[in-house]
Amino acid sequence: MSNSHTPTETVRELGAFERTIDLYMQRNPVQFSLVAEIDRKVSEQTLARALQTVQAQHPLLRVSVDRRAPQARYRWADDPIRIEAATEGTPWQAVVAGEQTRPIAQEPGPLVRTVLIPAETGSVIVLTFAHQITDGTGGMRVVADLVAVLDGVEGVEGVKRPNSGWDVPPSQETLLQALDAAAPPAEPSQDELMNPPGELTRFSGRTPHVSALALQRGLTARLIRRCRAESVSVHAALCAAASAVFHRAGRTRVRVLSPIDLRRAAGLPDAVANRFAGARTVSEASQAGDFWELARHHHKALERQRAPQVLKTGSEALTQQPPTTPEEAEAMMTAATAADIQITNLGVWPTPAHDRTCLTALWGPAQTTQLRGEHVLGVATHKGRLRMTELTHAPVAVLLPDMATVLAQQCVGPDVPPS
Repeated sequence: MSNSHTPTETVRELGAFERTIDLYMQRNPVQFSLVAEIDRKVSEQTLARALQTVQAQHPLLRVSVDRRAPQARYRWADDPIRIEAATEGTPWQAVVAGEQTRPIAQEPGPLVRTVLIPAETGSVIVLTFAHQITDGTGGMRVVADLVAVLDGVEGVEGVKRPNSGWDVPPSQETLLQALDAAAPPAEPSQDELMNPPGELTRFSGRTPHVSALALQRGLTARLIRRCRAESVSVHAALCAAASAVFHRAGRTRVRVLSPIDLRRAAGLPDAVANRFAGARTVSEASQAGDFWELARHHHKALERQRAPQVLKTGSEALTQQPPTTPEEAEAMMTAATAADIQITNLGVWPTPAHDRTCLTALWGPAQTTQLRGEHVLGVATHKGRLRMTELTHAPVAVLLPDMATVLAQQCVGPDVPPS
C-alpha cells in the first residue's frame, strides 16, 4: 500500500448520486456481497497480500466517507481491507446473510471487507462492499483482479498497470454531463399504478433469508440461444420468469427493478465506482400467458430507459435537485426503487487471458435495501452456468426453482424455437 496520502486528505466530494446513496445509508445500510469459490486453499496471509495489490489499483477501495463537512467527501483511508476467517465448511449463504446484519461504518474506512471460508478442497472468499463506493459491476472487477493475483498473473505488488485506476474515478454525473447524446425518445404515458412508493422497514440487524440456484450448462446455453432467436436479452427473460412466477402466485401487477450499467448503456469508462441507474418495468396478470411476448415487453421497456439521453436527463435532474437530508433521500429512494423484485444481472464473467484460473463459481451480488417485502436477486454467469442468489425477509420458497422451471419449459428445443 502506498503511504503517499494521509487520512485527512480529501479524495473528492461525493457526486449527487453517491450523496443520495450515502444519505439513505445513514439509517438504511446498503451493502452487497460477491462470493468467489476457488479451487485451492488460500491462507489469510496470501489473501491479504493479494488484496493489497488490488486495493492499490482502485482508489475507492481505500477511502472513507467524511460527513462532517457541508458536502460529504471521500477521504483517504490507509488501512488494509479487513479479513475475517470463518470456520471451515461454513456455508457461504450463512456468511452472506450475516454480512447484511453488520453495517460497514463510513469511517475510518476502507468501505469493503472480506470473509475467508476454508473448504475441504479449496476456499470461498466473500467480498462485501458499501454501496457508496461501487456497484455490482465494479465489485466484479475487484473479484476479477483478485482472482488474477491469486492465479499469479499480476506482477509485483503495487506495480502500476495500464488504466489500473490510480486516477480517482469521477462521479457518474461528471461523466454523463459530457455525454453527447441525441434527444430523448418520446416516453409512453406513465402508469400511475407503477408509482406507489415502497415502505421502509427500520434496520434492526435481522438476518435475511438467502436462496441460491445454478442453472445447468445445457439449460443456460439453450436459454441464451432461445433469447437470441426471440430478439430479447437474457435479462428480459429473467424479468419475465420472475413476473410469471409472481403472477401465478396471485399478484395482478408485478414491478421489476433492473439496475442499468452505465458503462454499457452510455459508454462510461470502466471503474470500481458507481456507474448505474435504476429502471422499472411492470406487467399485468393478463400478460403472463405468452412468455416470450412478456419478455419482449420487458426488453422494449428497458431499451427505452437505457437510451443515453434518458439516462443523462435523469442524472441532470438529480444534480439540480438532490436530497439534502436522510429523510429526503429515503423518500426519493422508496419512490424510485419500489418493486416486487429487483434483478441485478452482472452478465457473463470475463474470460481470462490465461488458460487456467482458480475461480470455479461466482455468486451475487447479494444484498438487502430495507424495503418491506423486497426480493433482491443477483445473477452472474460463469463457465456456462447462470447462477441466481436471492435475499429477502419475506421468503417465497419456490421463487428460484419455479423461475428455473419456467425457463426450462420455454427453452425445450436445443436450437430452434418450437412452432
